[in-house]
Amino acid sequence: MLYKNIMVAYDGSEPSNEALVVAKDMIGDDADATLHIVSIIPIGAAGIGLDSPVQPVVGMSQVYTDMDTFNTLLANAKEETLANLHEDVDGAVSSVRCKVEFAACAAAKPAYGICEYASEHAIDMIVMGRRGLGAFRAMLGSVSYAVLHECDIPVVTVK
Repeated sequence: MLYKNIMVAYDGSEPSNEALVVAKDMIGDDADATLHIVSIIPIGAAGIGLDSPVQPVVGMSQVYTDMDTFNTLLANAKEETLANLHEDVDGAVSSVRCKVEFAACAAAKPAYGICEYASEHAIDMIVMGRRGLGAFRAMLGSVSYAVLHECDIPVVTVK
């Protein structure tokens, strides 16, 4: 099977950089293919570091005064995440012949966001880094472990 719609789950870590290299190799020089580079923003982190009338308290979910505040904070977080994403990987994908799409998506959990994006964009394969923290850690909530079990498409993990 030839994969023409590959997604890289990117978080700026060394494993996600390695996943980008693997995905580029897999997609090759196919000008008809699309490489999706996607960063997931955990919804609870949307306002951290941004101007907000209510600051987060350690150990508690963030509180928003109204939906407009939440939507503004989320839009700012997406904009900042996309800017950082471009800064991190534009050079690495400048030589590819395929179409490259960048996205920053919000989700309650990163694994849910990855699987949802993959489903909405008819992704053929997900390539993502893994930290290699072992089987015990994976059972306790590893993102790559969750994606492997939640998605119905091939998932390649790269260490």
